[in-house]
Amino acid sequence: MISVNHTKFLGYTKDENGELVIVPEEAELVRRIFRLYLEGNSSIKIAKILKADGIKTVTGIDTWQPSVIDQMLRNEKYMGDALLQKTYTVDFLSKKRVKNQGIVPQYYIEDNHEAIIPRELFYKVQEEKARRAAIYKPSAEKKSKTEKSKYSSKYALSDIMICGECGQPYRRQTWSKYGQKSAVWRCDNRLKNGTKNCKHSPTLKEQPLYEAIMTAINSVVENQGEFVGAFRENVIRVIGSYSTRHIPSEYDVQIEKLQGEMLTLIEENAKQSSVNENFDEQYHNIAERIRDLKLKKLKLTQENRLAETFSQRIEDVDHCLKDSTCTVGGYDDELVRRLLLKVKVISGDKIEIQFKSGIVMQQRVAYDE
Repeated sequence: MISVNHTKFLGYTKDENGELVIVPEEAELVRRIFRLYLEGNSSIKIAKILKADGIKTVTGIDTWQPSVIDQMLRNEKYMGDALLQKTYTVDFLSKKRVKNQGIVPQYYIEDNHEAIIPRELFYKVQEEKARRAAIYKPSAEKKSKTEKSKYSSKYALSDIMICGECGQPYRRQTWSKYGQKSAVWRCDNRLKNGTKNCKHSPTLKEQPLYEAIMTAINSVVENQGEFVGAFRENVIRVIGSYSTRHIPSEYDVQIEKLQGEMLTLIEENAKQSSVNENFDEQYHNIAERIRDLKLKKLKLTQENRLAETFSQRIEDVDHCLKDSTCTVGGYDDELVRRLLLKVKVISGDKIEIQFKSGIVMQQRVAYDE
């Protein structure tokens, strides 16, 4: 086992042999944080939940910082791996360390120690983080740049329901009339800019909207075999001939060789009393070659991760449906997050629902009035 820094590292400590061992009570808290995130909670919300429950941080303080939660959710050590030399020493006298931007080799060790978070669950969290980070809303002005929206974990539909006319998200509002309050959903673009950029987007009452969504989900739950079968067909189309296990390692060998050349170049230049006129050119040439190889490796890695992710999602959907009864009762935010990818508002009485399986269906929004 490779030696790994465990200072202020929630979930692990070191035994008498200097090896990482799990602290059971802390590990359960780590698992809870990962579960809360996949249930749709933001890092800010998770920090508030932990504080409200009286849970202290690894340093013993009451307030959790969202940035700490983010770091935990990205930390590969929780799935048993170790990335070595994230930083390196630039001055051995002052012991100053800086972030490694590719100057010295990094080594990724899989299954270095006992995992707290299963590998597939860790990847699922990374996928969810990437999905949330990629949530953009087009600006009301067509020529202006895309404006990034802030992820909201309070309502599942805030994240997935969009206007069929302008493509912007729908937002929940509370209306008051004659002292009575009612919840509705409206296009965010129209709320901010009026009918200038979105003329026909309808306002949807929350209860009929929820009932329409649950009707669609129930129709899927009642036909589980067809639902999962369609998902498998979509997965096979997307994955194609990707290998899910073996990522060619020739890029790693070439990158490590070039990193060695770069270190030698830096060391030799430091020994010279005069400035080496060719140093900058040689340095940038090696750096460019390293960058190109890393991009090629990244593309292969992403393709393989995509295959693994879709294969895992088949199991998730199958498991989710098996856990459900023949019909689902009232509206369930968690179930919506697990099953739905997008809800598009077509008109005041019609929505289009896209399931994570790839199935797309239109559903009528029925009003009693």
